[in-house]
Amino acid sequence: MPMTLPMRRAVALLALVAGGCIPSEEGALQRGDPAPAFTAASLEDRSPVALADYHGNVLLVNLWATWCHPCRAETPYLQSLYERYRDRGLRILGVSVDMAADSGLVAEFVHEMGVEYDIALDPDAWSEDVFRARGLPTSVVIDRAGRVAFSWIGPIPEDDPTFVEGLEGVLGR
Repeated sequence: MPMTLPMRRAVALLALVAGGCIPSEEGALQRGDPAPAFTAASLEDRSPVALADYHGNVLLVNLWATWCHPCRAETPYLQSLYERYRDRGLRILGVSVDMAADSGLVAEFVHEMGVEYDIALDPDAWSEDVFRARGLPTSVVIDRAGRVAFSWIGPIPEDDPTFVEGLEGVLGR
């Protein structure tokens, strides 16, 4: 049975107290899968942001929340990846699953962390189902042709050779 939004929020609260991640019921997207059709509201001006807007670039979609400690810890590394690879066509879309009432906290966090990549708001947490997230943070790298290159469950360790080699391979295509 799929989790309802109230159930997800209860699990999120338990995960926060336990210091863990939010579980999901389905496995991650697989290499070669088409990027899902997904649209969310931009943090900047609430305009729609769709994955299709990034076609032709390598896109790292990162699902996160302000209350998720591993997500918070990973953010500076994501910013450094963006700075290092944006000239090679890397774009990052951070998708916050914080509740609508917490959009001010999202904006404050993004400002404090100096995040320059795109941030979208998904207060109904649809992205967790669309990207088949098994926890937060979850990252999905989409190649220039709009196909899933790989998924990463949990925080990306800084300069993890498996992640960096995978990302560089996708950027080099």
